[in-house]
Amino acid sequence: MRSWPDFLLRGRYVWLVFVGVASLFFLWHAQRVEITQDFVKVVPEDDPDYQAYKRFQREFGEDAGVVLVGLELPDSVGRAYWERLRALVSQLQGFEGVRRVLGLPNAPLLRWSKEGRFVVDTLPLPSSRQSWDSLRHQFPLYEGLLWDTAGQSLLLLVQIDSLTLHTRAKHPLIDSLERLCRGWVAQHGGEVHFSGVPYLRHYVAQLLPTELWLFTVASLILTVGALLLYFRSWYAAVFPVVLLGLASLWTVGIIGLYGFKLTLLTALLPPVIIILGIPPSIYMLSEYHRLYVAKGHKVAAIREMLRQLGLVTFMIHANTALGFLTLYLTNVVTLQEFGLVAFWGTLATYLLTIWLLPSFFMLLPEPKERHLRHLTNRWVVRLVRWVGEVVEKRRIWVYGMTAGLFLVGGMGALRLRAVSYMADDLPSDAQVVQDQRFFAQRYGGTMPFELVIEANAPQGIRRLRTLRALSALQDSLRRYPELSRTLSMADLLKAGRQAFWGGAPQAYGLPQPEELPVLLRAVRHTSGQPILLGSLVDSAYQRTRVTAFVQDIGSAEMPKLIQRVQADIQATFGEEASRVHITGTTLIFLKAIDYLVDNLVWSLLATFLLVAVQMFLLYGSVRIMLISMGVNLLPLFLVAGFMGYMNLPVKPSTALIYEMAFGIVVDSAIHFLSSYQWYYRRHPIPARAAVVSVHHTGALIAYTSFVLLMGFGIFIFSSFGGTRALGILTALSLGVGLFSNLFLLPSLVITFRQADRGAVGKLIQQVRRGGPNSAKPPSHKEADTL
Repeated sequence: MRSWPDFLLRGRYVWLVFVGVASLFFLWHAQRVEITQDFVKVVPEDDPDYQAYKRFQREFGEDAGVVLVGLELPDSVGRAYWERLRALVSQLQGFEGVRRVLGLPNAPLLRWSKEGRFVVDTLPLPSSRQSWDSLRHQFPLYEGLLWDTAGQSLLLLVQIDSLTLHTRAKHPLIDSLERLCRGWVAQHGGEVHFSGVPYLRHYVAQLLPTELWLFTVASLILTVGALLLYFRSWYAAVFPVVLLGLASLWTVGIIGLYGFKLTLLTALLPPVIIILGIPPSIYMLSEYHRLYVAKGHKVAAIREMLRQLGLVTFMIHANTALGFLTLYLTNVVTLQEFGLVAFWGTLATYLLTIWLLPSFFMLLPEPKERHLRHLTNRWVVRLVRWVGEVVEKRRIWVYGMTAGLFLVGGMGALRLRAVSYMADDLPSDAQVVQDQRFFAQRYGGTMPFELVIEANAPQGIRRLRTLRALSALQDSLRRYPELSRTLSMADLLKAGRQAFWGGAPQAYGLPQPEELPVLLRAVRHTSGQPILLGSLVDSAYQRTRVTAFVQDIGSAEMPKLIQRVQADIQATFGEEASRVHITGTTLIFLKAIDYLVDNLVWSLLATFLLVAVQMFLLYGSVRIMLISMGVNLLPLFLVAGFMGYMNLPVKPSTALIYEMAFGIVVDSAIHFLSSYQWYYRRHPIPARAAVVSVHHTGALIAYTSFVLLMGFGIFIFSSFGGTRALGILTALSLGVGLFSNLFLLPSLVITFRQADRGAVGKLIQQVRRGGPNSAKPPSHKEADTL
């Protein structure tokens, strides 16, 4: 055995068997992959806000476990409508996994007994439109909570138990709930709307598997079409696709092997791995055909192809893999999982490519004439000659266009803004988004918004002074249209005072000093206390909550709202304002967005530095390193500028684009510079070496960029906004990257007349053992042995 290409070719049957066994292994693990049932964990556990949120959950329960069901009332509502509504609530309450349902038919009603305590009853059902109007004005506790202020709709609050909420069991439960409510509305009139954090999670989890397989299959189909169009050979199209399909399977298997759950980010990996695996396949196929024409012998062409592209292909995959691995260095679990899986998936793609593609070539017959026509396609030849002419004689045009693109991109980048929403990537025309608008207009919002008030000592919440401050704060919060009606212990005491005075609506208010002890004692001795949606106060009466819903106003406006609320807290509680804290799922989610964006920016800088070091080691020149890195910053500037002009905000799904786009466009630079290095060492004239390298690699760089552009373009059809933006912006970066690597990079190499003397470059030289035509074809006996 004379070299490592011979080692690969002689062991082709071993590789095929090994890949088959490994694929079964990863298939078994892939079947165990589950879709995450929660919002992904981003905020570190030692973050003070996160610790306060976890304490809130321990004391008061889950704040994000309520499904909101909005019922628009039909024009005519009689006694029968309300009776059937009561039956609907009873059916919902009977579902396994539902902890509690709160609606008008079962809403608690306090009555004052002769024994001096409260009796818990339920609201009386209306019998007509007139009695409905009278009832909703009679019980101010529930206005804005169980019905809107105009009396045109009702709200059912369905609380899911914690065990069901955090498992996949919630999906059939929510499906059944939705099916029952829609059927009920179809029979009795009106319209129904759904929202709440569990419902949003359910909606995403239902679409995610469909999109995963859709885009994976679409990527494979696109790859087959692209390879067939270029090589005019079914075997050249089918076998690489089999290889990339296995790479996708291995990637999902790696997710299962680590025990990770499928998220919106990791769901992108299988199609992304397929798309990123296209360029090496195209390079190896094309180089195999070129060398076959030069040598006239299949085995010699495959061996030489491995010598020339084996290490270069490894460097391209290593560049992409290490770029992904920088995400593992962040302190965000989601990005760590994505980076780790993408790292191993990229390396698995390299191994599959280097093991299987040459083995397929060995098993298949020699290429026919029609398979080799792409090498002499007149349109391709004209294109690369024109590019070479521009690079050699009209570089000033290239520099002028580059300056213009940098200027345009920089001006657009100044308009960038960072903003994210909890329902960010959902389709804008989806019913769930329209339902969000309904709840925002009628009830103020659907996302949890919590305040926790802590007294100086146990029983401190029972003081009238604290209750008055609590009520005053709630009155201040009514001024914000972004917030729903708030609910606190003060509201329950107001309802208790109303019951104490015989149910008169005008008696709804805070107890007087002489009334408060009586009401508190009565509440403590009342069985089935009217606590709505979990506890509002702890057992020691030292910590209480003000619970509300907030509109999905985004990460840019939410801090402003919180700042205004904190100003109200300061004005209301004075010196004790530090004991009032804002918390809840919404606050933690938006804080997670900030962590994600910050860590992605850090990761991009780490990737940039890592690739720069790799370029220096590969080419041994600071100047070449700076040229190659500067060239590939142009696509990022244009992407940033486009986002600024189109008002596309920076958020996790768009910030990730910079990481991926930079790694992809650098691959083309490595391919060109590797070719330039080889030709310069044989003809040490920079202009000639650059132009010849353009002729040699230009067609492949253009074609692979085109295929990648189309491959990422399929994401445009995604129903998730972030995924759609990923497709558009990555395609744009690839288009600009094509200009950078075909025109700008060769122009700068010629202008600065920089030769390659890198240590790694010398290693490539030793591995290749001479030029493309230096290797002699093996004898027929040697070929038969292989």
